[in-house]
Amino acid sequence: MTDNIDEEHLENPTSHQSENVPDKIIPNVDSATTNPNQHTENMEVHHHPQLQHKPKRWKEYFLEFLMIFLAVTLGFFAENVRADYIENVQEKEYAQSLYDDLKIDTATIQITYNEKEWIRLKFDTAKTILETNDLINHNEFIYYIERYLTYNDIFSAQDVTYQQLKSSGNFRYFKNISLYKNIADYYNLYSRYQSIDGSFGVINQNEISQIEAKLFNLKDLTLLDNENATTFYTLALPSEKKLAPIANDTIAQKLLYIKIANEYKRAYSAKIFLNWLKLKATNLIEELKKEYDLK
Repeated sequence: MTDNIDEEHLENPTSHQSENVPDKIIPNVDSATTNPNQHTENMEVHHHPQLQHKPKRWKEYFLEFLMIFLAVTLGFFAENVRADYIENVQEKEYAQSLYDDLKIDTATIQITYNEKEWIRLKFDTAKTILETNDLINHNEFIYYIERYLTYNDIFSAQDVTYQQLKSSGNFRYFKNISLYKNIADYYNLYSRYQSIDGSFGVINQNEISQIEAKLFNLKDLTLLDNENATTFYTLALPSEKKLAPIANDTIAQKLLYIKIANEYKRAYSAKIFLNWLKLKATNLIEELKKEYDLK
């Protein structure tokens, strides 16, 4: 019997062991095993289908060129329109500034013109007195008028805008050539006026000092000067009392007459130029007002 048992164990050595061994997860060989051909297919790179680049038709090239050309052209025109707009704005601003300057000039010209006429008449009277040698009856008047040989008032143009336009070259903004010429003519005439009327303030002081020393009492003469003057008409004040008689020096009196006659001519010439300047300024104001619709 023992022999039989041993033979059974020998024939089925794992029959009993397999019954007692717990179940184990046995991998599925089929799932783990991959088909070599399938693996190769999965590794293949998926290429995009090759597109054939057909040459463009000439119409397409022409259309692209036309679009680029139009874009550049429109940009060019847009920049020109912008530049023209800016120039038009600046032109009107300069025109307005010139217009304002000229309005100030017309008022100042008239003031100076009145001063020149006033002093011209007084010089004319003084000439007559010296010509008739009637100094005794007009002693204080000659003292008074002599002081105006050393004072002068002139017209000064409000030319800031003009000088700015001239120095910067911005006169190119003015497209009306006739207007531009009239503006230039006005300021050229002003330069000529300046050469005739001289400088502002005290003039001829050294030139007539010897005449003053020979003919006048210097203390009486200087007392006529008005340090608190507010206008040209009050630079000197007539004396309210008798002054020392003018010396009977024929040569000195003739020199005084020459000085008064020269100042008379200067005042007269200045008055003529001032009249021309006012006329030109008035016409320019009207031109600017009409051209640029100014107010």
